[in-house]
Amino acid sequence: MGIESQIIVALTSYKLASLFVGSVFAYMGYRLFMAGVWGDAGDVEAQFQDNKLVVKRAAPGTFFALFGAIVISVTIFKGLQLKDNESSISKESTIEIIEEKSDELPKKLPF
Repeated sequence: MGIESQIIVALTSYKLASLFVGSVFAYMGYRLFMAGVWGDAGDVEAQFQDNKLVVKRAAPGTFFALFGAIVISVTIFKGLQLKDNESSISKESTIEIIEEKSDELPKKLPF
C-alpha cells in the first residue's frame, strides 16, 4: 500500500470517526430530551460574523444535541482535503560555468 493510499485511508477514517462522535452526541442529547431531564444547564452565547446564537435556560440534552450538530456540520463542511507538499516546493537548478586557469584557484566553490 503506497503512502498516498495510506493518507486517504487515514483521512477517511478520521472523518468517519468525527461523524460517528457527532452522531453519538446528538443521540445522547435526544435521549436526555426524551427522558425528561429538564434541569437548567446554563446559558450559551456564540457569535460568528453577523450571526448570533443565544441559548438560555436550556435542558442538558439541548447542549449535547447542539454540540453533536456542530461537530457533524464542521466535518461535512471541511470535506477531504489532500495537499501534495512536493508540488509546492520549487525545484530549480543553477549551473555556473567557471573557466579554470591552471595557476589560479577559483574564488568561488563550484557547488
